[in-house]
Amino acid sequence: MARASFYIRVLAFDANKNLIAGTEPSGRILRVSRSTGQSGNKNSKASASGAAEGFVLYETAKREVTSLAISPDGSIYASAIGEKPHAGAAAPATVIATPQGTTTITTGIGGAVPAQGQIPAPFVPFPSLVSSSIYRISSDGAPEELWTSREEVVYSLGLASDGRLLAGTGNNGALLAIDGRGVFAQLAKAGSSQITGIVGNSSGKLFLCTSNPGKVFSLGPEYEAEGTFESHSFDAQLFSQWGRIEWWSPPPSSAAKPTSGSGSKSAAAHGNEPRIELFVRSGNTDDPGNEWSRWFGPYTKSGAATEAPSARFAQWKAVIHDGRPGDGIDWVSLAYLPRNVAPVIDGIAIQEPGVRAQSQSGVSPGQPATVTLKMPAAPSASGVTITPTTTSTHFEQPPQGFREKAYRTVLWTAHDENDDELQFAIYYRGENETSWKLLKDKLDQKYYSFDTTTLPDGAYYFRIVVSDSPSNPPAAALTAERESERFEVDNSPPVVEDLRVGLASGKMNGGFPVSFTARDGTSAIDRAQYSLDGGDWILASPSTGISDAPVEHYDFGVPALTPGEHTLAVRVYDHFENVGSAKITFTVPASKP
Repeated sequence: MARASFYIRVLAFDANKNLIAGTEPSGRILRVSRSTGQSGNKNSKASASGAAEGFVLYETAKREVTSLAISPDGSIYASAIGEKPHAGAAAPATVIATPQGTTTITTGIGGAVPAQGQIPAPFVPFPSLVSSSIYRISSDGAPEELWTSREEVVYSLGLASDGRLLAGTGNNGALLAIDGRGVFAQLAKAGSSQITGIVGNSSGKLFLCTSNPGKVFSLGPEYEAEGTFESHSFDAQLFSQWGRIEWWSPPPSSAAKPTSGSGSKSAAAHGNEPRIELFVRSGNTDDPGNEWSRWFGPYTKSGAATEAPSARFAQWKAVIHDGRPGDGIDWVSLAYLPRNVAPVIDGIAIQEPGVRAQSQSGVSPGQPATVTLKMPAAPSASGVTITPTTTSTHFEQPPQGFREKAYRTVLWTAHDENDDELQFAIYYRGENETSWKLLKDKLDQKYYSFDTTTLPDGAYYFRIVVSDSPSNPPAAALTAERESERFEVDNSPPVVEDLRVGLASGKMNGGFPVSFTARDGTSAIDRAQYSLDGGDWILASPSTGISDAPVEHYDFGVPALTPGEHTLAVRVYDHFENVGSAKITFTVPASKP
C-alpha cells in the first residue's frame, strides 16, 4: 500500500511540557504527549519508557511550518509559508516514539514506516509562490489565522516583554510586532536579508539571528524617540498624477504614557506631543532607487497636497519624532488620478446571415433553436498575444444567438486600461461610398443585430466607435474606432429562367430531359431542387457539379411518366437562403395502339 510521509521542520514545548512539531509538506502542527499507558503491567517497556502519542492540532493552508512560539497563556503561534501541492488529502498521521529512539509514522492508508535511516527531503527556503501566514491556536485548541502576507516571508517567531508576537521576516530583514487583532508594526530592520531566530532574556532584551549575511543583533526594551517606516512601492498600473496624502494616528492611551523611572528615551517624557512627518516620492520602476524622484515633504497635516511628479509608482515614508510607547499611524491614504487612456476595440466578428442576438435575460421559452455565435479573435501583433494590463471589474454575460431570416449581427470586443465604463456607436457604408451613416448609438453592450431589409442589396462595411465618456468629463473623454471586414446584404430571391421539359428520349429509357438556369444578382446559388406532381423535393446538381456562382445551369432527366398532364416545380436557394421558384406544366401523350 502507498505510505504517506512528512518532515518535521521545527519543535517547541508547550506550557504542559508537550512537544509541539511543525511539518512539511503537509503544513501540520502536531502535539506529541506522553501516554498515560493502558496496560496493567507496570513493568512493561511502553509504560516505563513513557511512550508518546501524536495528535494533529491544526492543518494549515500552507506547505511548511517554519517557526513556533508558545505564549504564557497556553496559546501556540505558528508561521507557515508556501503553497501545498495539489494532491488528495492524506489521512491523519500518528507519531509514536519507541524505546529505541526510532520514530514511527503511521497513517490510515498504510502500515508503519520507520523514519530511522531515511534520506531527508531537500529543504527549499523559497517556495515557488512566496506567501506567509501566522496562526494562533488557543489553549482550548481553537485555531485562527492571525496575519497573512504575500510580500513578507516569516522565518522566525518570538514573544516580546509586552506580550506582543514578534515575527522575523525576509527577504528585507524586518522585525514585526503583531498584536492580538493582527495589526502589525515594524520594530526594526536588520542589516541582513532574513531574520531566522528570535530569543529574549528576562530583562526584556531581544537577540536576533540573521542570514545573508549571518549576524547576531541585540535590541533593548527601551522605546526610541524617533522612528521611520517606508511603505512598499505602489503600482498605479498607469502613468498617474499624485494628489493629497492623508493619515490617522490614534490618541495614545494612558497606559502608553511613560512614567518616571522608565527607560524610554522619548522626549515626550517632558510633555511634548509626538510630531509626525510624511514624505512622498515617485518613479517609473518597480523597485525604488536612484532613478526615482527625491522625497517631497515633510507634510505635517493630514490632507496636504503632495508635490511628487506624475509617474506610475509611488512610495510614502512616515517619521515620528518625540514618540511615546503606543504612538503610531493606523493608516495612510495617497490619492492619485491615472492618466486617461483611450479605449481599444480588440476585434470585430460579423455573424452568418440570418442570425439574431439578444441578451440571455431576454430569452423566453418557445424561441427558435439557439445558434453558437462567432467571437472575435484575440488581438495580436506579430504573432504575440496582447493582454490588457488591468482586469475589468464589469461582468458581461455573452448574448444568445437565434436563427431569424434577414437579420445580421455583429459582435466586438473592447477594453479600457482605466477600467472605464464604455459606450459604443455603430456606423455603416456601402462599398464604393465615402460617408458613414449612423446605424445605432449609445450602446452599452458589445453586439448589435438589425433587420437588413432596410438596406439595398450589396456589399457594406461596419465602423465601431467606442468612447469612455460615461466615466470622464467631456473635455477628458477619449474615443477609438475600428472598421470591420466586408460583408454582403442580399434579400432578393434568385430567379429561374428557361425552365423546359423536352420530349421523351429513348436514351433516357422513356424519361424526359429537364433544363433551366438559376440567376442571382448578389450572391452565389447555393442549391436547387425539383418536385414532380407535388412529390418530394429532389436535389439537382448544376452542370459544373458545384454551386459556387451567381449563375448556374441545370440539365437532368425525370423518369418515364404516365400519359396525361404533369407539373414540374423548381426552387432555387442563394447563399442567404432567399428562395426563387418556377413551374411548368406539360402533357405526356398516350401511346399509339
